[in-house]
Amino acid sequence: MPRGVQGKILEELAQRTEDGDLSALSLLRAEPTAQIFLEYRIISATREADRIVSVLAVEAKGGHEHRFTGRMFIDASGIAMLGVLVGAETLFGREARSDFDEPFAPEVADDMHHGNTLFFRTRMADEPVPFPAVPWATEVSKDYANLSGQLVQPGSDNGDGPRANVNPDDPTFQFSADPSQAWMMQFPATHYWEYGQWLDPYTSGEFVRDYLMRALYGTFSNVKTMEPEAYANLEFDWMAFVAAQGEFRRYKGDHILTENDIRNHTRYDDLLVANDGFFCIHCAWAPGEGKYDFRLKDWIADFRDQEPYGIPFRCLYSANIDNLMMAGKHISVTSVAASSVKFMGNGAQHGVAVAAAAFLCNEHNTTPRGLLDNHFDKLRAMVDGLTGHRHDMTNSPPTRRFVAVPS
Repeated sequence: MPRGVQGKILEELAQRTEDGDLSALSLLRAEPTAQIFLEYRIISATREADRIVSVLAVEAKGGHEHRFTGRMFIDASGIAMLGVLVGAETLFGREARSDFDEPFAPEVADDMHHGNTLFFRTRMADEPVPFPAVPWATEVSKDYANLSGQLVQPGSDNGDGPRANVNPDDPTFQFSADPSQAWMMQFPATHYWEYGQWLDPYTSGEFVRDYLMRALYGTFSNVKTMEPEAYANLEFDWMAFVAAQGEFRRYKGDHILTENDIRNHTRYDDLLVANDGFFCIHCAWAPGEGKYDFRLKDWIADFRDQEPYGIPFRCLYSANIDNLMMAGKHISVTSVAASSVKFMGNGAQHGVAVAAAAFLCNEHNTTPRGLLDNHFDKLRAMVDGLTGHRHDMTNSPPTRRFVAVPS
């Protein structure tokens, strides 16, 4: 199951079929009033005053363009591209500690963000498998020779892998400010294959993917070269050609959720859904600092008190676009808060909330802000019923928590 809070709808959508796919698509196709447009990406949008009028999207495979009109728009992409196109107010990078008095924030604000990760898997064949010289790849990987952090099967990563030497990012350092939490970390960690933290995530995606491929091909070559007898039969079983996306821009709403809101379980009048999860902060090498810049420098994982916290409705709609709401890791949060909010189970709860809000906005011919002012009790009751959790976490059923075990 996805990490974060598990609501009634998510538990149904997240079931897997025999071939490993999620049940969500088949369930959506069974809905007579739902229209599904897969593998489209937004290329432009039309805005009039403070409202979105339409978006233009193109199909990735066939190149067909489709213009979508509507009264309400919800961005659940995680990259805030719709907001970028229509001029929504957004946040990017890490805020300074002085901005919100967050303990985990850096002293000085910067543009560092989570990079992209490339999933892969290797196997031992029945006979020797040759591999060509790849100087273009070892230029990136250098002498790195540890293929740990593989995708074992759909939904299960952090798999072990062949290695030909001891590498500096083996788990020999402290992960959290609280030493008692160190045993909970899982290694090898797939997300340690990460790059692009200092690049523009909107324009450098293909470069970052290729860079990670070079790192993996080079590391694979090093393993086979350093121990040719042991790994003569080693081959790649699979490698993703689309990278797992990292951090992009985040929308600015009428409230920005902070690290302290999560730690202190700050109670707001407009709490709408519960979220859960630890602070999971990926720390990159500064440009030119690390020898293996395709690997994380450090990983901060703070499990805090492991109790659910509330997301205010004001974090789920745009501060300056009247008919735009959002769900997922790009809601209105600081960079530190986003490291907990980002878990997919949490984003699913945002999705339920804004879907209900869009329905009520249409029913009452109002905006999300107008809904908050005049019909919020109705929204709250509807969302509580759909998620199966109380918005204030009182008498909520237990949430499914992520607890890693020692490798």
